[in-house]
Amino acid sequence: MFYLGSGDVRAAPAGTSFVFGWRDAQNQDVVLICDLPACTNRRTVNATLADRPLRWTPDGRGVAYIDGATQRNIWVQPLDGGAPRQLTHFTDRNVAAFAWSRDGTRLAVARATVTNDIVLFKGLR
Repeated sequence: MFYLGSGDVRAAPAGTSFVFGWRDAQNQDVVLICDLPACTNRRTVNATLADRPLRWTPDGRGVAYIDGATQRNIWVQPLDGGAPRQLTHFTDRNVAAFAWSRDGTRLAVARATVTNDIVLFKGLR
């Protein structure tokens, strides 16, 4: 039995493997990549991404995700073990969602402004 971290299972562009966040036997969050159809050749990448929606890059050599600290940019974690790289360089508004076009040449990004108001009431009885 396993727990899906983000509940987001994504098949690779070539359809030969899939990626998802899950909790392993030691109750640790991991990002698991395995080959279809029987989840063979299992490997893990950047465990801190386990609770985020993941998207394959169009070439299938990495997974993209929204930065958890600021939620303003999209990053790519290469599957070859390299360091994550920043894909977008927004300075305002949060990234709410993103997806590549079918042919992998365009990236659609939905962005939002989060507004918080604080109101102080005095003298209420």
